[in-house]
Amino acid sequence: MSSERKNAGYLSPEVVGCQFSIYPLRQLEIGDSIEAAIRAAKAEGCAIRVGNMSTLITGSEEQVFLALRAAFRAAQAKGPAVLTATLVAGMPSDELVAEIQSRLDQ
Repeated sequence: MSSERKNAGYLSPEVVGCQFSIYPLRQLEIGDSIEAAIRAAKAEGCAIRVGNMSTLITGSEEQVFLALRAAFRAAQAKGPAVLTATLVAGMPSDELVAEIQSRLDQ
């Protein structure tokens, strides 16, 4: 099987994805910390997709790690916070994800 066919539906390994979540601790307004983190990540030039439970950032490895650091620092500036992250190289494309979801919905 060719590597092109084997990797069909996946982004190039040079594209790094990171799903992260911010958990503000002992803060009355948790939305401020979360929004600050997302804005800081976006300022690093990554593509951002906000979800219900986490945020997905994509870009080059350098961009993603800079965005992750910026997000953590922005959240931390608002008060104590936890950041969890999952990183991936060669993640599924939006089209592949939509295709899988479509099959599940049938």
